[in-house]
Amino acid sequence: MFNVFLETLFSISLFLFGGNVLDTKFSLHHYEDSDYKEIFFLKNKESVDKHCTKHSKFESIKKINRYIPEGRQEAVYVVTDFADNKEIDSKEN
Repeated sequence: MFNVFLETLFSISLFLFGGNVLDTKFSLHHYEDSDYKEIFFLKNKESVDKHCTKHSKFESIKKINRYIPEGRQEAVYVVTDFADNKEIDSKEN
């Protein structure tokens, strides 16, 4: 029953936003429907690498849940270039 609710919520989100994601720098990114679904169902602090059709490059998307003092929770997406993310990982090693 809960999965049906989540799938319905995802379908509404896909219909309203059309696969667009607004990141923390207020940049708009567009992803394919299957990629958008994977981004939508990310858990807190998980990341995934997907191809942005608007910018024509691979990007790393990380979902972070923020808790607001009013008792609410919001999802924030941090989007970085895939190449930049790999350079940071290689410097850490």
